[in-house]
Formats: sequence, C-alpha cells, structure tokens
Amino acid sequence: MSAPQKRRSPREAGNEVCLGGQLQSITDTSTAAQRQRLLAHLRHDSIDTITARRRLNIMMPAARVKELRDQGHNIATVRISRADTEGRQHNNVALYTLVPGGKQ
Repeated sequence: MSAPQKRRSPREAGNEVCLGGQLQSITDTSTAAQRQRLLAHLRHDSIDTITARRRLNIMMPAARVKELRDQGHNIATVRISRADTEGRQHNNVALYTLVPGGKQ
C-alpha cells in the first residue's frame, strides 16, 4: 500500500505543471529554472509565447529560447496567430519546436 499523498491547495496546484510526466513547480523564476521548464516542455510538444508565459511562468520565452540555442539545442520558430486568454487575437506569435539534430 502506498503512502497517502498530501492534499494540495488549489493555489499550490496552480503553481505546478506536469513536464515529462513529473509535476514541477513554476514559482522558481531564475533563468536556469525557466530554461529547464521550457526544454522539458519542448521535448514533448511545441509551445507558443502566450502559452509559455501563462502555463510555464516564463515572461520572456524568446530570451530563454536564445539561451537554449546558444547551448546547442535546435529550436525552430514559426510565426502564428493566436488568441490570448481574454480572446484578443495576436498575429506573429512565435511557436517554438525542438528539432531533432541538435543537443537533446
């Protein structure tokens, strides 16, 4: 029988995101933690700027992508149109995808 899991408040649950099958806190805003969260997400799926800000708590995704590229990760950028959480349409939103062939 496994140990009972601690119940998390809605606020605590809102500060976590599932990346790579594991819950990770999004409250650490250090650049290293943001890069780690972004790379973990990109290993499984593409992400756009609006979603990275809202879901991963990364306010400047383009800067983190540049840093990951500088580390040797091959990340492609495509421009898309996307609505924000208020329903406002934004053009030229960056959509980032980790491409095989670089550092994984």
